[in-house]
Amino acid sequence: MFRKNLHKRGSAGSARLDSLSSPRVVPKPPQVALHSADLAHDRDAPKRILIVEDERIVALDLRTTLERLGYDVVGMAASAEEALTNAASARPDLVLMDVRLRGSVDGIELASRMRDLGDVAVVFLTANADNETLERSLVTSPVGFLAKPFNERTLHTTIAVALTQRDAQARLRSDFALLRQESIIDPLTGLYNRRHLDAVLSRELEFAQRTQHEVALIMLDLDHFKSINDRFGHAAGDGVLRGVARVLRSRLRVYDTVCRYGGEEIVVVVPGTSLTIAKEVAEDLRVTIQDRKFDELDLQLGVTASLGVAAFPSIAPDADTLLRVADAALYRAKAGGRNRVAVGVPVEPSLRPQMHQA
Repeated sequence: MFRKNLHKRGSAGSARLDSLSSPRVVPKPPQVALHSADLAHDRDAPKRILIVEDERIVALDLRTTLERLGYDVVGMAASAEEALTNAASARPDLVLMDVRLRGSVDGIELASRMRDLGDVAVVFLTANADNETLERSLVTSPVGFLAKPFNERTLHTTIAVALTQRDAQARLRSDFALLRQESIIDPLTGLYNRRHLDAVLSRELEFAQRTQHEVALIMLDLDHFKSINDRFGHAAGDGVLRGVARVLRSRLRVYDTVCRYGGEEIVVVVPGTSLTIAKEVAEDLRVTIQDRKFDELDLQLGVTASLGVAAFPSIAPDADTLLRVADAALYRAKAGGRNRVAVGVPVEPSLRPQMHQA
């Protein structure tokens, strides 16, 4: 069958086996993740605290005080290894950690390792730490310090302030992630946008050049799309665009990148793929779109697509040229009758340095 071996990358250095015989899903645009503790525990639930203290009497006294204040002590650890295990399993809201732990790993190094587990908030407990130790601790971005000895009120206030700071930092991270997502996602189709395409092309071409692989690019434009908007309205046209985006997601690999280039034009970056294989991929997309009916406003709407294909470095030496060659191929597909695939014309090797510098 044609589709069964469609994504067999047969050339040396780029052999990767893929199949279009079953749907493959492009990853959804990045979703905004909240702080792990916010996801795991209800806001009204007692805050979960892990104690990391190598003096058992101090740790037991601290646990008793914390439980009396209404906190949930999820564990007591006397060593770095025990603390990492407890933090990974219990997912505490806050870690109260002695700066000076016995053993080869002190509290500061342990806090650095805990950062690999996610957003772990740490309050350092210290009796007489020197300036050098305090300066080292700042690298781990603790949410507070608590000087020994301390009373119950100071402990409670320090924890409350630390948790407030942790929540504020989590909200800032969430807001930043949301802003970043909105900056690279097309709101209509959910595909990546042109800004993200520029970043992806730059990264993929740099990697391909280092590893002697190829990168293909497919430029797709929906045929007579304006007539859909004119006859049925822009709402129907928007629905068809979203439907085409879903089709592309279902037919492409997890590491192919699909971007809305503008209007009804879409660009697909296909890493590790020769020009020959990319043409077959484009043909599969063309046939799938042609055979699909889109349910919009109680209408069964059909659409076809014209596609242009190019590849780096066999056809084009850089990202700008790659886009221009694919666009020119798309224009030829349109001029040749639409609903077809056209392959880009190779750039003359003698012109490549000049085009690369332009």
